[in-house]
Amino acid sequence: MQAAEPSKHSNQDAVSLYILGAGVAFPEHLSIETIDALGRCTAICTNLPEEHLSLFPTDIRAKCRSLWGLYQDGRRRSENYLDVVEEVLRTAEGNQPTAWLTPGHPLIFDSVSAALLVRGRAKGWSVRMLPAISCLDTILGEVEYDPASGLFVHEATGLVRRNISIPPNIPVLLLQPSVFNTDYALLSLNTEGPDLSPLRDYLLRFYDRSRRCAFVRSASRFSGPAQIVWRELGEISLVPYRDIAGSTLFIPNE
Repeated sequence: MQAAEPSKHSNQDAVSLYILGAGVAFPEHLSIETIDALGRCTAICTNLPEEHLSLFPTDIRAKCRSLWGLYQDGRRRSENYLDVVEEVLRTAEGNQPTAWLTPGHPLIFDSVSAALLVRGRAKGWSVRMLPAISCLDTILGEVEYDPASGLFVHEATGLVRRNISIPPNIPVLLLQPSVFNTDYALLSLNTEGPDLSPLRDYLLRFYDRSRRCAFVRSASRFSGPAQIVWRELGEISLVPYRDIAGSTLFIPNE
């Protein structure tokens, strides 16, 4: 992978903070536009682990700093996110433009990116977000479903807590079942994981127990090949955490 030549657009020169997505499969999903922005930056903060960063060309790698160490297992996720936001803002105060590089699409289920967008602009900075491949793109590819026929997408915990009805006869994607009903970070596979029985019971208001659904995790260089674990809805609370971690729950239309 080679850094792209900087473009000639003058509006790029005034950017203080870039919010960038690395895609789901890193580095294969990096866009040329994102690589171009990384080349422009003085500093790059990321939550990609250190071992991932060696895949960057030398000039970009030298500007990268992994903040993965600020994410503490068993700590409130909101506290982890706040520490990361503060560190990115501190970096950007003296190094502009700075980039925040995060897996997936930077504004799809990413609390750090959302906070940086608001707080960076509150400082009077020019903040630019660039799109990237998200888990929604890759999961639809894994299950080979065209959303032209309809798709209901929600975060699993929010669905239950807000008592949101699921529309009939439309496939469903429920994101983040691996942290269902918990405010704490679960970073290790050596955990029992969340209790999915309240999610199961909520979904049984709309489906039969025998309804087939799947925990889907997309392929990447580091997590391995795509994984699709099919279960009957009535059994989802029995699925081991290693099959739930990093997944999205897909309920197809029958």
